[in-house]
Amino acid sequence: MLKNLFKNSGVFGKLLMLFLCMFFLIFTGMALISLIPGNPADIHILKINQLILSVFTLLLPPIICSYFWYDKPLKSYSLHRLPELKQVILAIILIFSISPFINLLAYINEQMVLPEFLSGLENQIREMEDNAAELTRQMLDVNSTSALLLNLLVMAVIPALGEELFCRGALQNIFSEKFNKYTAVWIVAVIFSLIHFQMYGFLPRMVLGAVLGYLLVWSGSLWLPILVHFINNATIVLASYFGRESEMLDAMENIGKAETWGYGIASAIISGVIIWHIAHPNPPKGRDFAK
Repeated sequence: MLKNLFKNSGVFGKLLMLFLCMFFLIFTGMALISLIPGNPADIHILKINQLILSVFTLLLPPIICSYFWYDKPLKSYSLHRLPELKQVILAIILIFSISPFINLLAYINEQMVLPEFLSGLENQIREMEDNAAELTRQMLDVNSTSALLLNLLVMAVIPALGEELFCRGALQNIFSEKFNKYTAVWIVAVIFSLIHFQMYGFLPRMVLGAVLGYLLVWSGSLWLPILVHFINNATIVLASYFGRESEMLDAMENIGKAETWGYGIASAIISGVIIWHIAHPNPPKGRDFAK
């Protein structure tokens, strides 16, 4: 009886409902977290807390809202179609080839300096981001298979599913009702970057968000950006685990920056060629598996 109740609620109505649902579930998740025994500062407890908040904040709201908005939620979120194998292979190559360019954008973003009268705010922002980076390093620093699997779940599987369902599934679909699909891609890319609350990582994350959005448009399948998002995050987790002695992760994050900026430019050119091949042919011819 409630299914499809808000089908014609419009862009504003759907956005309002989505964010109200998200805020309600945030409090629900926080209430659940408060019941977990142990020291909240313990890194293992922090991971469990992050897992719960990610599920309640990003994964559940678009799933719940889709029930009230659409006759066929899977189709509306482009989850009914598998991408072409060619697109999958090229997208996987793309996420690695574009990495130096993303690093170059991060380097450019990091050079941003606020006006003198905002220097206090700038120092606070940099301190917050340094603390967040240190916490991430602590979370990545594991030495057992079980801890590695937990990291993959918390830092790769759930973010890929949750962020893509929320941003590319729900938000991009909503904004496409008001704007053309490419404008919607960039609006959502900005939102995607903003919700990470990292000003000095805004530019690279926005571009990465746009790439994920375009992958959805070109393939007609949300599974492609989900896969690419997962591989991107999982690569960081695995590099940190298996490359501890060789400092593999630091090398990956620095190629394309500073004196290696040429790799960043080459990366952009190569990635542009790959993107062209992903985008053609159009329209998408992926295989439907749900009606």
